[in-house]
Amino acid sequence: MASSARCDRDSSLVALIVHDMSGADALREKRVIHGFWSVTGHPAVVDTAASVGPDFVVVDTQHGVDLGRLDANLFTTLASYHVPGLVRVGSIAVAPIGRALDLGAAGIIVPLVESVADAERAVSATRYAPRGGRSYGMQTKRVGPFDEKPYVVLQVETAGAVENIDAIAAVDGVDALYIGPADLGLGLGGDPAPDVTRVFDGTHPNADDLGEAFGAVVAAANANDIVSGLHCGSGSSAAQAVGEGFRLTSVAVDLAIVGSQLAHELEVARAVGH
Repeated sequence: MASSARCDRDSSLVALIVHDMSGADALREKRVIHGFWSVTGHPAVVDTAASVGPDFVVVDTQHGVDLGRLDANLFTTLASYHVPGLVRVGSIAVAPIGRALDLGAAGIIVPLVESVADAERAVSATRYAPRGGRSYGMQTKRVGPFDEKPYVVLQVETAGAVENIDAIAAVDGVDALYIGPADLGLGLGGDPAPDVTRVFDGTHPNADDLGEAFGAVVAAANANDIVSGLHCGSGSSAAQAVGEGFRLTSVAVDLAIVGSQLAHELEVARAVGH
């Protein structure tokens, strides 16, 4: 009986992860997608976020949780809500990209892409041979199909990336270009732009150059029939981004929303009796 129950559980797990890998195609079918960004990668946070129904959840292993601390259960949870899970890896390398996909991620977000060669390396790392260099992972619950095409998002964060954006966008296998406004602001003038509303309303000190870069990314994506994305921190800034032509945004980051909401609730509570 125990063996039978375990087999049933493993079959259910495989089915969920297979469904999650189809999340890449689900993302491709949507015109505009809004997601949640998790720095902590904590299972309870990811579960709670997924239950609300975002179009995707990103687990950040570049500036957040270590990739080695993640396991397949996190992506099984996301699959149970029919929410694709993406992983921002730390670098353009076969090993971390393959590991994220082995765990069940529907796709990857690759930071600091600056050239066609970078873009091609990123795509190759998501494909099995002979289409790419991804390693066959026997240790995972689900291996194959071997012609799968995970969702590939390339981050635009440097002046070099903007300069080469048309060629980067044309690389086969790229699904989306995603601006990291803090790093891009640093690269284009030394002022990070985590609050993208200041670029849109012209109050950022380098709003003109950043606005031009934003427009170039949108235009390159549209010309190559892929998605343009922008890292946002709120629903209002995400809505503004869509109005500017972007089709992929993040509407909240876990640590940021905890801090801002807690600050608000404390302000309300302390308004009386002090």
